[in-house]
Amino acid sequence: MRMYFTSIRKVFVVGCIVFVVASAMVFQSTDAKRTMIQSNTTSLNYPENEHGQTYGSAQEDNSADMLPDLIHAGSVNGIQGYLLKKDYLGEPGDVPLYDVDGKTVIGTFHVGAKNLNFPKNKHGQTYGSSADAASPGMEPELIRAIGVDGTEGYVLKKDLDGELPKSPEEAIAIQNSRSPDGRDIPLYDVDGESVIGVFHVD
Repeated sequence: MRMYFTSIRKVFVVGCIVFVVASAMVFQSTDAKRTMIQSNTTSLNYPENEHGQTYGSAQEDNSADMLPDLIHAGSVNGIQGYLLKKDYLGEPGDVPLYDVDGKTVIGTFHVGAKNLNFPKNKHGQTYGSSADAASPGMEPELIRAIGVDGTEGYVLKKDLDGELPKSPEEAIAIQNSRSPDGRDIPLYDVDGESVIGVFHVD
């Protein structure tokens, strides 16, 4: 009888150990998956400049935690300009506009009150006036514009911006390849699909 209870006790102890180990493995697996999901959603793979600062457009993600260190805000004489994240998130006013190196000041930029609530069309694209955006990086996907024949419509922000360079050398190459007469891009209805005219970009 004593041997029977000893065997039961051993089986019980082994069962408890197996349960604890299995529970720990499940917890680690779940925690690892959670970490992987978080890292996938928080990493936007912004490029880095020579000083290790990330740079890119604010429209890629509007969350303050997800913004790059340098936020694209237009160009000056063909040189792409960026705002420091702290300046972009700070109070409205004039702030320095930097080259992609984050050190060289190429001008100033006026940071306005931020409008992140542009309406959306049936395809989920934001639309509105660029004047309502805090910076070019925060403009809607469809920007209100007037075509060459006076037709009112919208242009795609990506068409208006054109190709964004990934380095200062690429910026110079793109600038040198542009036609001095500018270029034409489609003018859309608010649906972002129906072409209703032409918009000329100087």
